[in-house]
Amino acid sequence: MFLLKRLFVFSTLALILSLGLFGCVKTQKPVVNTNQNQNTNVEANTNTNVATTTEGIDTSNWKTYRNEEYGFEFKYPEELSVKDWAYKTPNWELLLHVGHNKDIGDEVVSIGAEKDRKIFDSEKIFWPVPRESMQIKKVVIGKGDYPAYEVLLNFNSVDGNAHSLNYFIQQPNRLLEVSYNYKYKELDEEIFKIILSSFTFTQ
Repeated sequence: MFLLKRLFVFSTLALILSLGLFGCVKTQKPVVNTNQNQNTNVEANTNTNVATTTEGIDTSNWKTYRNEEYGFEFKYPEELSVKDWAYKTPNWELLLHVGHNKDIGDEVVSIGAEKDRKIFDSEKIFWPVPRESMQIKKVVIGKGDYPAYEVLLNFNSVDGNAHSLNYFIQQPNRLLEVSYNYKYKELDEEIFKIILSSFTFTQ
């Protein structure tokens, strides 16, 4: 009888342990390596469109920014301004800030092209942020459904926090980046998505 009780207890414990381990197993999303020379993992979903609706939001008085040199344009709220701060940075050939622009760091949206960067590689772009602090997927953006990489960055450290939504469009001679900084409150993410949906290449 004592032996039967011990067997029953051990069987029950084994069953509970097995169920507990089974419940802890987490299914991982499939990832693909987008370039043999890159160390960048991207979620396999390639058909996501980040377009948003303007329903309930009046964009009739929005301004249009057009850049002839880089061949693109987009719309933005009239209370904000667009300024190129590339002359203050050694690493950027183009660094547009959409915001109040009282200083170089006073932006909620930025659009830029870093010098000599033509290929999307998240680990090099966001170094030293660890890969687990990024959610990366392929999407299409803008009026022309341009293929892009979306990177949701959420990184906390003793040196500061980084929380941003970033889009990278690979062009033949440059990598164009469009970013939304959650730190600033001039406009919410829905407005940013409308700005993004108005983006179009003109060349």
